[in-house]
Amino acid sequence: MSGWGTHWWLIAPVFLGACVSPRALQEGEGAPGGAVCLPVSGAEFVDSGEAIRREMLQLVRGARSSILIDSFLLNDGPRSREILDALAAKAKAGVAVHIIGDGASRYVREPEAFELLDSRGVATAEFNPVKGWRLFIPSHILERDHRKFWIIDGRTVFLGGANLSDSSLVDAAQGGNRDLMVRVESRAAARYLTESFARTWEESVAEVPFRFIPSPPTDWEPGGVEFCFYNQENVRGRASPTKAMFDGLFAAARESVWLIEPYTFTNAEILDQIRGMTQRGVEVNLVLSTQARAPRFRYASYYGIRDLIKAGARVWVYDSEVSPLHYKCALVDDRIAFVGSANLNHRSYHLSRELSVVFDDPASVGEVKKVVESVKEGCREVDLREARRYRSVPFATWWLIMQTAG
Repeated sequence: MSGWGTHWWLIAPVFLGACVSPRALQEGEGAPGGAVCLPVSGAEFVDSGEAIRREMLQLVRGARSSILIDSFLLNDGPRSREILDALAAKAKAGVAVHIIGDGASRYVREPEAFELLDSRGVATAEFNPVKGWRLFIPSHILERDHRKFWIIDGRTVFLGGANLSDSSLVDAAQGGNRDLMVRVESRAAARYLTESFARTWEESVAEVPFRFIPSPPTDWEPGGVEFCFYNQENVRGRASPTKAMFDGLFAAARESVWLIEPYTFTNAEILDQIRGMTQRGVEVNLVLSTQARAPRFRYASYYGIRDLIKAGARVWVYDSEVSPLHYKCALVDDRIAFVGSANLNHRSYHLSRELSVVFDDPASVGEVKKVVESVKEGCREVDLREARRYRSVPFATWWLIMQTAG
């Protein structure tokens, strides 16, 4: 077992006692601003487009009692339609299917899927629709549910950066995102996330109430390890689990950090974190992407390259001609890693609901290292001379806008 009792130093630099045991969770204790550490087993990492699509279909087709999906984007495209059809078939067969999509799903190129699923008997909820009274309250219109997680039969959890949208399901060689998801078996994690899902459902616009009863938790999974779940569900609270996660990872770094965070929009808070690592001798590597779904992401991230280099980081660009980098993951000293939905920017720290997991299990860390190594093969390093070219008005304008809109 690779437990956090042994590796408490990952989170202790941020706040003592932030890691909650499964037994404490059963007793109703919480960890405001921090992690909930839970037993998992059978971790499998699924890398990009076609593999993620196949895994989603397998999860749906294998479900026997329940399917819960929280997806930032819930869209109806040629690839995602196959999964939507499978979900509708399961609902018709009596499986309890509930799906939450963020209101942002209506404002991308692919058609949203709310009405399609509703018409076929699938219970859906739209989180924070961009309409009505919300348009006049900035704190509401800015809050988005950026999480991507699935819960199957109260036991299997599937989470990471991939949406139920064609951009996440098309093969990278054909222009799809390079994305990462992790699948684990854990009744404790499924229960914890089901309770979060239920609260989000109640806050969303849905035609039917959520009546699903989560399965009872267990103390441990056979042959399991611990994953620490940073579930940023309450963005109006003082503490930011996402920031706490990055603080803990950065505090734990001794030699090197690889951050594959293409939507990095720098600010004083993030630059201070980077500078703190480099000043104590940690080599910080940050990977951005040439390709992006919309030019504003590239403009906003490239504007900050000069500041990152001056803070001591090495900045790399993944130079694919067709595939946008959409990974949200990090590797610390080849011994700790994170995978999830969180970007390295103000929005993920303070405005969006995010879900990520941190782990030190050697096998799981090794899978993230494979992803990092594969990305490094297609990277080039940016020097200060090139970085200065990105300090023009268009880059600065989008950097400013994307601090909250990104």
